[in-house]
Amino acid sequence: MQTVSNTSKPRSIHSTPTRILAIVAWIFCGALSLNLVLTGTAGSIWQFLPWLLFIAWGIFALLWRPCLLIHRDGITIRNIARDHDVPFSQLIALRVIQNVSFDTTAGRIPSWGAPGAGKLGPKISAGTGAIPQTQAAVQAAWDAWENQSESPTGPERKVRSGWNVPSGVVGVLLLVLCLASLLS
Repeated sequence: MQTVSNTSKPRSIHSTPTRILAIVAWIFCGALSLNLVLTGTAGSIWQFLPWLLFIAWGIFALLWRPCLLIHRDGITIRNIARDHDVPFSQLIALRVIQNVSFDTTAGRIPSWGAPGAGKLGPKISAGTGAIPQTQAAVQAAWDAWENQSESPTGPERKVRSGWNVPSGVVGVLLLVLCLASLLS
């Protein structure tokens, strides 16, 4: 089993149904956009294309972007508009109910993109076959969190939270474009 401690890339855990739904919605928006560009007039393209682009961005922000990244020394929680970097030393508890939330020294942080209860299965697989990749990543992160107190490294890091500026800027620009198409 691959563990987090010997990988350089973070492991991404996300909800698979939301990713599938996002792809289906993007295909639908793309088909509508292509039809609009091929058969529409310049006025109809200007009136509807910005809205289709805004919807596609909204699908990205709501369904694709939220995920949980597991690093060697902590986790990164990506939500719709904010990112939270949580070192394992600052993690107090992990709650897996309908969604996953983390109790940290800075407060409770929900993860909107991580799979919730009933989707991970038991902590250790009872079968003889290989365990699913998501379960292996969760198991590796769990082990890394449990073992972090045994081998502290470097100065203690704090929980960092910040806005996702690029996604916000794109959203605002697309909204301005939509409003401009309404006013013209």
